[in-house]
Amino acid sequence: MNDHALDQEWTGAALLRFALPTMAMMLFMGLYTMVDTVFVARFVHTDALSAVNIVCPVINVTVGLGTMLAAGGNAVISRKLGAGREQEAGEDLALLTLAAAAIGLLLFAAGSRRLDDLVGLLGAGGRLAPYCRAYLGTLLFFFPANVVQTVFASLFVTAGRPGLGLGLSVLGGLSNILLDYILIVPCGLGIRGAALGTGVGYL
Repeated sequence: MNDHALDQEWTGAALLRFALPTMAMMLFMGLYTMVDTVFVARFVHTDALSAVNIVCPVINVTVGLGTMLAAGGNAVISRKLGAGREQEAGEDLALLTLAAAAIGLLLFAAGSRRLDDLVGLLGAGGRLAPYCRAYLGTLLFFFPANVVQTVFASLFVTAGRPGLGLGLSVLGGLSNILLDYILIVPCGLGIRGAALGTGVGYL
């Protein structure tokens, strides 16, 4: 693998140049919920803003599962790439991608089936419950994309293309900002619009 980006002599400067896109990518991924809170607080209602924050732990579960899957999968793929077993690494990549999508689909199915119980478990009641159901119920459709996105954020680094991950993350963040405005303000979809904007950002 002499032509692979990871197969080089590493200096402090080279390591920093390689790591900076990934650091920036993680920052942009963290902005998804922040963008929603700004638009929801400004154009929907303060109760809706509370609902976005209440739902955050569920979103973090998807990111956590994707991160764990990526950590283990990347270790296996990197080892096989380093040993020159590219076909096996490709097969593992396909399996890892399918596993990430399957986990997202399971989360979607389980969450959709027990949405009211999940909202209650999060502690939302009274005026907040409808907002939580609308936001989380919409985001559930995009959970497979969220898990796969989290996995691929690490896989881009393994492939030696951290800049590609950064570019896609920036594109997703900008899409989220634009769609949040369009769906919440002109279209009047409220908190569902915020969830749709975030979901498209995942895609």
